[in-house]
Amino acid sequence: MSTAPTARHRRFLAQLAKEHYLQGSSKVELAKSHGLSRFQIARLLQEAVDCGVVTISIEADAAHEDDRAERLATTLGLRSAVIVEFDHETHAAQRMGRAALSYVDRHARPGMRIGLAWSRTLDAAAEFAPALPRCTIVQLAGALQLGSHRPSAGIFARLGQDAAVTMVRLPAPLLVTEADTAADLSALPEISSALAAADDLDLAVISVAAWAQEQSSVWEKCSPEQRAAGLADGAVAEASGRLFDAAGAEVDTIDDRVIAVTLDQLRNAATTVGVARGAQRAEAVRAACAAGILDVAIVDEALAREILDSQAPGAQAAPQTVSQNTSLTASQAQVQVAARTEET
Repeated sequence: MSTAPTARHRRFLAQLAKEHYLQGSSKVELAKSHGLSRFQIARLLQEAVDCGVVTISIEADAAHEDDRAERLATTLGLRSAVIVEFDHETHAAQRMGRAALSYVDRHARPGMRIGLAWSRTLDAAAEFAPALPRCTIVQLAGALQLGSHRPSAGIFARLGQDAAVTMVRLPAPLLVTEADTAADLSALPEISSALAAADDLDLAVISVAAWAQEQSSVWEKCSPEQRAAGLADGAVAEASGRLFDAAGAEVDTIDDRVIAVTLDQLRNAATTVGVARGAQRAEAVRAACAAGILDVAIVDEALAREILDSQAPGAQAAPQTVSQNTSLTASQAQVQVAARTEET
């Protein structure tokens, strides 16, 4: 049974990939400079692709794809958007998680404070966690046990193995049964300090969900009465247990039972990235934009199409929060090295 490479080995794979793909060094040259055989270099370069250190994508009508991502960002009033393509729903969560982690890898800089909310999407891509420069990773929300499956936080375990990363874990579930329990837990020093670490984030990554059946992990953990109460209070969306309505106003139905980052902390982050999948989450994404908690959206094709197609002719785009839009698509023609050598 194969195991995921260590952070140290990923850095070595990243260095080889950069020298080969970006600097043009041949396999023979790499073999000589690193004291290996050409065949060993070939195997290592293939390993870099297999484990996600290198991602290779094929350009297909890139001008159209870039325009679509830019139009999506403009429609939502965001700084940029990424549209993720995948062939089969079976691999959807992993592809979305890899896109989010790739965004973190491209934008991480030494000294940054990066917040990651627990989500099944990020956990599905844990084996592709990038080797980051020296930075602090803050867990923005705890894991939820869904059904009989034990909660997993593999993404935090993987990143925590990296000596370059200072990990701030949130040792509490996202949602508890009673408000008193949430208050008692939040008062514990290890939890209160973790929650405070979500202040002044340089980059935050969250999942955006619809407040509806089979669309939200938090919905699944709530009682029928709490679900109905949230709907009655106007909730249409949820991010790390925080509910909000279509206009972006906060809905505090379950706030006193949630132990996680607040919407204000997300608004105060320099860049907040929201990940969402499926056309049924279009209203939730629009609500998150109205709430002012997103700067970047990472969505799949179905969700992008739903948002763009539902834009009424002649309707005003949401106001721009920055003076310049940039866009990315998951089908851009390039080889991306998804991990970098350690920066000190």
